[in-house]
Amino acid sequence: MKHFTTIKDQDRKLDIMDHVNQDHHKELLIIAQTYGKNNAIDDAVIVDIYEEGILLHTQDPFSVAKQDLFIQFELKGDLEEQILYLAYNSFAKQKIEFSNNAKQFFEVIEKSQVSQNITRLTIKSQIALPQYYAGYAYGFILKVLEKAPEINISSSNKSSVLKNIVDRGFLWVMKHLSAQKRQKLMENMNKDIRLYTLRQSFGHEGQDALNYGYVDIFTHGNSLGSQWVQQLNVGSLISSRTETDDKHDHLQNGAAVLIADETAYPALAGILDFWSNPHPPLVILLCANESDLDYFKNYDFPENSIIKNIVGSLENQSIEIIEILNEFEHLDNVWGALENNVAKKIRHYFRNERKLQGKNNHIKGYWRLQKAH
Repeated sequence: MKHFTTIKDQDRKLDIMDHVNQDHHKELLIIAQTYGKNNAIDDAVIVDIYEEGILLHTQDPFSVAKQDLFIQFELKGDLEEQILYLAYNSFAKQKIEFSNNAKQFFEVIEKSQVSQNITRLTIKSQIALPQYYAGYAYGFILKVLEKAPEINISSSNKSSVLKNIVDRGFLWVMKHLSAQKRQKLMENMNKDIRLYTLRQSFGHEGQDALNYGYVDIFTHGNSLGSQWVQQLNVGSLISSRTETDDKHDHLQNGAAVLIADETAYPALAGILDFWSNPHPPLVILLCANESDLDYFKNYDFPENSIIKNIVGSLENQSIEIIEILNEFEHLDNVWGALENNVAKKIRHYFRNERKLQGKNNHIKGYWRLQKAH
């Protein structure tokens, strides 16, 4: 293979590889099929990233061994932006919606507090919610709808053509903007969308269809999400633009640790609801306000779970987490969701100190602390 330029920040590169391989398999597959000019490709994994592009291992039903596929970047800028562009371009070429485009509508039928800063929305969905809700999340649009919208099940050829034109126009704009302006554009596109986890799905009065659910939201300060929750009342109609499931199959075996702050309590609880690993988990709960631990006050953790609480500001959070982890000699798998910079430190600790590979090291940044200007 031709010599390509090694990326200097290896931790940054591995963070991106792990994130895309763990959470964006569908997008990666479309990239491989499009740039590999082979729609039979049914598996694709990033094995390296260089300054010039990404190296994939791909496989299709007609080949025994994995094939190398190098895809050159088409932008100059941040690695994540360049991979995002490859994905968007691939979806546009195949005339597939880039997002899940899973527009869904819900009615708020109850609103309550489950802890001092965590608000529970009981929602009713027009279509059945997933039975396996562990870590399942919706990208809610932070608006309140005034009336129930009609769902357009079929799309006309005219609208498809228009969508394809818009997609290609967006690609042209992305390609010709500076990296800074591209980032601003993406932020503006997603500024009114927040991912919130489906805490639980259930039927109503003995019905089999799971059209009801809980969405638990950590409200803090004057954030856009907190303002949105304040506007919601019983009868409010809300919608989501995307939906995504969490990847945590690696937790089914071995000694596992789960780390979550208040924003991830619903996802953590959902994963533990379906716990099947014969080894009891180590659970580390983080919070700024001790009262939010009430979220788990009546929760039945898996038998013999080890629960550790860290209460306080973000400043020393990563240090305190690592101090707890160092008490345990053997840890096979980790799942975590917390503030972005803290998540990065813990992810790098497991990678560099505990030698956990990407498939066993799932630590996500659920939110990012905004620095005061």
